Amino acid sequence: MAPSRSRILLWAAASGVLWALAWPAIGGFSALAFFAWLPLLHAERLHDLRTAGQPRAFVPYVLLAVFIWNAASSWWFFCVSEPLGTRLLSGFSPMVVNSLLMILPWWLKRVVNRRCGARIAAFAFIAFWITFERLHHDWDMQWPWFSIGNVFGMHPAWIQWYEHTGMLGGSLWVLLITFFVDHGIQRWRVGSRRSIVPFSLATGLVIVPCLWSIWRFTTYSAASGPSIEAVIVQPCVDPYTEKFGGMDPMEQLDRMLALAEAAMTDSTALVVMPETALQEGAFVDMDGSSLILRGLWENDLPAARSTQRMKAFQDRHPRAALLTGMSAEFLLPKGVDVPASARPLFQPHDEVPPAEQRWYEAYNAALFIPSVGPVEHYNKSKLVAGVEAMPFERVLGAMGDVAVHLGGTSASLGKQVEREVLYDQGSGLHVIPAICYESVFGEHVAAHVRNGGNLIAVITNDGWWGDSPGYRQHLTFSSIRAIETRRAVVRSANTGISCFVDRRGVIQQPTNWWVPIAERRRVYMNDEITFFVRHGDLIGRLAVGSSLLVFVVLLVQRVRQPRVAK
Repeated sequence: MAPSRSRILLWAAASGVLWALAWPAIGGFSALAFFAWLPLLHAERLHDLRTAGQPRAFVPYVLLAVFIWNAASSWWFFCVSEPLGTRLLSGFSPMVVNSLLMILPWWLKRVVNRRCGARIAAFAFIAFWITFERLHHDWDMQWPWFSIGNVFGMHPAWIQWYEHTGMLGGSLWVLLITFFVDHGIQRWRVGSRRSIVPFSLATGLVIVPCLWSIWRFTTYSAASGPSIEAVIVQPCVDPYTEKFGGMDPMEQLDRMLALAEAAMTDSTALVVMPETALQEGAFVDMDGSSLILRGLWENDLPAARSTQRMKAFQDRHPRAALLTGMSAEFLLPKGVDVPASARPLFQPHDEVPPAEQRWYEAYNAALFIPSVGPVEHYNKSKLVAGVEAMPFERVLGAMGDVAVHLGGTSASLGKQVEREVLYDQGSGLHVIPAICYESVFGEHVAAHVRNGGNLIAVITNDGWWGDSPGYRQHLTFSSIRAIETRRAVVRSANTGISCFVDRRGVIQQPTNWWVPIAERRRVYMNDEITFFVRHGDLIGRLAVGSSLLVFVVLLVQRVRQPRVAK
């Protein structure tokens, strides 16, 4: 008797449930990742049995599985305190788009299976899936949050080998074990004694990396090398009612500096405050035909009141460098090519002659005041699609009116191309600034390390979605970045979890939700270059190359012989 459609649906749904149970801050049972795809693979075989001789798509079952995974693990998107339309848009958009993208590797697996058989299709799927994860790091709708290797972020002792492979090594690890176990189950079901081979390979793939990782975890010295005393500030300024207009910007800054003051000592060398902490704004006064810039213009940051207030704090603590998030603007020089993210300075734009119009860019940025040296700034490079940047804006044109209003943003922001490091000559600090979402991207942070960074500073807000799994999931990326780069992390969140992370990925002194506080700790800088930092994402590049090779083989087969009906 052929299996029923409802039975296949249940097996497919089981995969989505297992992934949710494995995911950090949802179920947290990370080991389930090794088994999460097995029900969907079984559903695929049941589907083929049910539709033998009839071409029927398996993709809807895959879509069910991955949508359950995405929805159950990112339901917190609906927790924004915004109108219903914004909630639905910000909640469903990433769930639906990411689910649709996740079905592509499965569809390609089906194509290869028809042409080359199940065994080759299994290994092709591994290449396709990792290619999907790799490419999902570097396009306008990038969303690598659900890359499989991220599932182990709560267990740094398991993944010390990420210093060699990067996070995608974890994705490869899970997929290889999954298919060995699945192959073993199929052999066992037909009574083959050879089932011991794939089961043994799967067992070895679990045990050997874990044993090596535990050894590395216990023997690696995270408290060696030059060190500094750092202070992180968690001010808990409400992002909806206070941060962007509800509280005077200088009052917000004074609150943060007062928290920092309570934790300072004569040895403090770094103070870190969260994303968008400075909200002074940027304004223009006219003096005849001349423009006078007021506020947080990157053209003249030392003149801003916020900078001067922080410099006054630094005068009392001359050994301390200060790093803080800010919303800033930059006035473009006359005559330069205007980028798609630029905004007209004079309004209404249509009534200003083109020759007289000036353009500026807005940034989610970081301000750095070293203890010795000039004021520096860094502009966020990895922007959140639909919130900080409209996808494909170069093609579609400015669409700021439909951007989701989060983070003080109502149109696309500018971004920085260079992977900058912020230097303090006084303490030897080479700070890697990672603003919020940037901490999700391993190769992005690694590029900063190659440019000389010896300490990672993550500044974030994490208050948009309330006390939900979102900010706890976000924290796990800091552990992964610490392992990949062997750099300690100082993490300042407006609220959420502020903490320190050592070079083994261990979280230290985590703060509680919505508790205004400043924490102090000695952190260790490091100049070591890991294999992953030196060579980048080799596994991702190898997967892309392998996928292209499979496409070439499929194309050659299609040219040489007619397609055989399934």
